[in-house]
Amino acid sequence: MPTPYKREQTDEGPHTPAEQCLPGTVGTVEHCLCGVAGLLCTGAILALWYPALVAVTQPLYVLSSTAVVAVVTTLWLLTWLGVEFVWEWRAGRLRGEL
Repeated sequence: MPTPYKREQTDEGPHTPAEQCLPGTVGTVEHCLCGVAGLLCTGAILALWYPALVAVTQPLYVLSSTAVVAVVTTLWLLTWLGVEFVWEWRAGRLRGEL
């Protein structure tokens, strides 16, 4: 038999005990800030290593620009992921259990 609905009850709350134990969720602003921080770190790294990256990809001739873009994109995504992990760890939302 279902429990009667009360006025103070809402359907917006967590429904399972596992969802109630979570300390918080990550918002869009946090993701965007981590992405921008990753982009700035990638820019700083590229400012130092861009000539070496161009020299390494130069033997690819026409595909060298594609290789540079692939390396820069991969570096940015990995830096973004690292900043995201550090942010979650500092916020106390990163758990070691699965």
